[in-house]
Amino acid sequence: MLEQMIEIKIDNTINKKYPHLRLPIAVYARITKVQEHIEYYEYNLKILDENKEIDSDFPEVPGIKSKDKYEYGDTVAVLLLYGQLNVFIVGRVI
Repeated sequence: MLEQMIEIKIDNTINKKYPHLRLPIAVYARITKVQEHIEYYEYNLKILDENKEIDSDFPEVPGIKSKDKYEYGDTVAVLLLYGQLNVFIVGRVI
């Protein structure tokens, strides 16, 4: 009984104060849109699960800027900065 109360309290604390702990730090993503600008490229990304299938828990992430060029359909590794959908592309996954 006491053990269950402690678990519930810990879960509530994590959900309220540290929700980013429930998200992975790095994930796969698929390039779904590419726009070339003068000084950078802009991408839309769809987050993938560990099996490289589209993860429906995440919306498509628009407007990710990078100086590196990737093609439509490429799979890239991305970081979720600060536990949010502030996405930074690390590189292409082979």
